[in-house]
Amino acid sequence: MPKTLTENFVEQFTLCKVTADETVGIIAELGQKDEYVAAAVAAARQIGAGVLVLHASSLSSPNLPPYAADGREVAPLLAAAGECDFVVDVTVGGLIHSDVRTRITGNGKRMLFVAEPNDVLERLSGNAELRSAVEAGGNRLRSGRTLRVTNPAGMDLTADISGEDLPITHQWGYVDEPGRWDHWPSGFVACFPHDRTAEGRIVLQPGDGLIPWQRYVRDTVTLEVEKGFIKSVSGNGADAHLLNDYFEAWNDSEVWALSHMGWGLLERARWSAFDVYDPRTLYGQELRSTAGNFMWSTGSNRFADRETPAHLDIPMRGCTVEIDGVAVVRDGIIVAD
Repeated sequence: MPKTLTENFVEQFTLCKVTADETVGIIAELGQKDEYVAAAVAAARQIGAGVLVLHASSLSSPNLPPYAADGREVAPLLAAAGECDFVVDVTVGGLIHSDVRTRITGNGKRMLFVAEPNDVLERLSGNAELRSAVEAGGNRLRSGRTLRVTNPAGMDLTADISGEDLPITHQWGYVDEPGRWDHWPSGFVACFPHDRTAEGRIVLQPGDGLIPWQRYVRDTVTLEVEKGFIKSVSGNGADAHLLNDYFEAWNDSEVWALSHMGWGLLERARWSAFDVYDPRTLYGQELRSTAGNFMWSTGSNRFADRETPAHLDIPMRGCTVEIDGVAVVRDGIIVAD
């Protein structure tokens, strides 16, 4: 029998090592996702932890401009969150790329973002085996110099990933260490290549994903990349026009930049999720995490001091991902060590 939302939160908080002597802070937007707030409060209480709900009027960014963040709520929110040991983000769009997230985790707090429907949370919950696979992928990235991605449609993209200081995101779906952020559920590894080093061509094919539009690519689209920025988007179908229209709407050169790149490692995640569920109830974690997908993103990159509310994650099927000429993913299948 499926677990209730509260039961799943209790199990997740246990994975995150929440204890009775800790205080849990829940960041939410007024009138949004109230059932997640209630479940998080109930889970914290069952464990015996203190719990504080921090409601802001609005923290999420929209899919299209105009957008101007109201910073007046951030300082008091941070002050309250700073008194908590474990912070749960149940905002609609998430604080993934915001200053709020980095300032909370920078103070050593554990922070977890939750957005997917209850059965997805339960089905894709993380574990030690997934964590080991994600950490191994991170080690491969950290020891490499050049990331290259190709596909049979003509994609050929390279980026500089050299140096031990390469920013790497490890996501296995729970946070049990000070200063760690994660997204429940998750199962992928990604890096932020050195800014302005990505070069080549990206070729999207029907069935690839567009997040947060929460739909599949319908037409072949070619994106030419120079010095880390998309220089052109072309194709004979509607998708090329729509991507161009989206990027141009922001009137901001930063939205054309490439951001993080990586691959999925969660074998239980299914590519069909956008058709099985109402896609607007999803945040897209299932496609991001599907084993063997190559995912890249546009826009925000805090390591390059680039903040913009325009941000696309694009997971792709059937790609080959190589680090210094050695495949970690071949034709969309993870290569076993």
